[in-house]
Amino acid sequence: MLDEVVFMQTRVFRMFCDRVKCSPVEGNAIFEKYGIWTFIEECYDSLHLSSDESALEDIMKILKSKGVNL
Repeated sequence: MLDEVVFMQTRVFRMFCDRVKCSPVEGNAIFEKYGIWTFIEECYDSLHLSSDESALEDIMKILKSKGVNL
């Protein structure tokens, strides 16, 4: 199952970088700082039931709630 989690993290991360127009280095810094990698891993069982776009929307909400201006 770890491969599936990593695959989802990769897909959603690329979508995130495209949406907010940031480099992978900048995106990774945001994901690390705000625990998004861990969020995807811990919530994979429910996140994978919906689309990647839905998972990205959840991530955007989390980041906004933490005061990240994207």
